[in-house]
Amino acid sequence: MWEEIILIETDQKKNAGIPHDTGSLSEEVKLSDTMKLSDTMNPFNSLTPVDDAKKILDGFTFNRKTYVDIKDSFGRVLAGDIVSEIKVPPYDRAEKDGYAIMDLNPDQRTFELIGETLAGDERDVIIKSGECCWVATGAKVPVGTNLVIPVENTEECGDEVGIRIKVCESEVELNISRRGCDIERGATVLEEGCLLNERNIGILASLGIRNVRVYDTPNVAIISTGDELTQINDVNSLTLSAIVKQSGCSPFFIGTVSDDSGDIKKKLDEALEYDIILTSGGVSVGKKDLMPEVVSGMGEILFHGVRMRPGMPMLAGKIDEKPILCMPGNVTSCLVCANVFLLPMLRYMTHLPFIREIRSARLSEEVTSEYGMHRYLPVKLAGDVAYPTFNGSGLITSIAYADGFVVIGEDETLTEGKVDVWVF
Repeated sequence: MWEEIILIETDQKKNAGIPHDTGSLSEEVKLSDTMKLSDTMNPFNSLTPVDDAKKILDGFTFNRKTYVDIKDSFGRVLAGDIVSEIKVPPYDRAEKDGYAIMDLNPDQRTFELIGETLAGDERDVIIKSGECCWVATGAKVPVGTNLVIPVENTEECGDEVGIRIKVCESEVELNISRRGCDIERGATVLEEGCLLNERNIGILASLGIRNVRVYDTPNVAIISTGDELTQINDVNSLTLSAIVKQSGCSPFFIGTVSDDSGDIKKKLDEALEYDIILTSGGVSVGKKDLMPEVVSGMGEILFHGVRMRPGMPMLAGKIDEKPILCMPGNVTSCLVCANVFLLPMLRYMTHLPFIREIRSARLSEEVTSEYGMHRYLPVKLAGDVAYPTFNGSGLITSIAYADGFVVIGEDETLTEGKVDVWVF
């Protein structure tokens, strides 16, 4: 059996760095002296450490707010405290089917039946000592009620006066929910940042709330680049769309673009209608790797090149204050970068917790990392053994059959002992 561990990334603090309520995106982390922009423009003289790249991406926030119907609110994050304007329940109500009476000591006594109240009956029925009234579960109890005798503890008897109810067994419970005993008026019942689920949605419903103010979710534009896409199937746009959906955001594939600076710029101009831009391909050092040049011309490069394998050429920047993440074109590299950087970034921007499941397993063989580089090794889990599946960053089968990653630190060698596996 694997030991299952759930880890939560603690550097993603709730509402950290939220400056206002306009929904704008801001990048709050500056490049260090060792990550000059001139270096990133000359790949890859200076590679950004993985942790530094994460901190840069953590600087982006998204605080736009919107209203959704309560029926569509599951999984959304509250954008403000919920304060009750009413008392719940709004009246004293019966907890059981039975007879409402005024007397607190009804042992071996009979009571005159004067009427009945059902759920939804708004009348103010009044009872006196020696009288009783039939009440249904959830019904408003008569004025003066101190006790509800469950029907199973009574029997009906008639006489010349009318129907009378005899108490056959004493009752120790009052069987009444008093007005406001569940929720008082003015009480804060849910706090901002609360993730709405099937339980607390019931609280909203009990308060009569039909439209809920929540944090909006970013719309993500996805672009695939490369002349070769006229000859091969585009894989990255679909895999990135799946990651975006997993994060709680909305993906919009706006097409492919050739390796031409003018065409890429036009496509990025189109993408600026969205909140976040994702691209794949064109970020390495070849003649057709034009994304660094175009992004630099339209905005700012935050980092280009990360100390990791696979995925080293990844680029991040901003255009009109909107983040753009340019993934490598190789499918395994693209998916590794999406799992390491994109998924936690989007979860943070949607104000959702980022939880990464980690299992303990035994590595099937010795594995090393390249000097100065993090390595993210796709593995297949079989029993308590992790088998590497990586055959090359350009092969989809390197990751398609994997169950997760083993993370190997810079200059670290992993033997056949236990390792932690990031489970997809």
